[in-house]
Amino acid sequence: MTARKRPAPPAPATAPAAAAQTGGPGRPISLQQAMDRARAALQDITPLPIEGIASSERDPGGWRIVAEVLEAPARMGDNDLLAAYELALDPTGELTGFRRLRRYHREDREE
Repeated sequence: MTARKRPAPPAPATAPAAAAQTGGPGRPISLQQAMDRARAALQDITPLPIEGIASSERDPGGWRIVAEVLEAPARMGDNDLLAAYELALDPTGELTGFRRLRRYHREDREE
């Protein structure tokens, strides 16, 4: 009886490939990466559920992402209390600041 060969494990990602996926040291990140990092950072800051990304833009200092968070669900109807949080990321995706811009009821939200 002959022993079967096991397939070789996948090779670890090389530093340049890993850097390209994550922005890497000194490398700017993409819009999608900025939004993903903003979501992850907001989940570290608050346990409240994120409703979605309201806006995102690149500025000279990196990225500004505004996310909506459900602060208090309504007991009846669609009048949940939401909040808009602005997160500032540097060009490589590190969180450099955040603030709550405003609180509002879902029915009062700008469409």
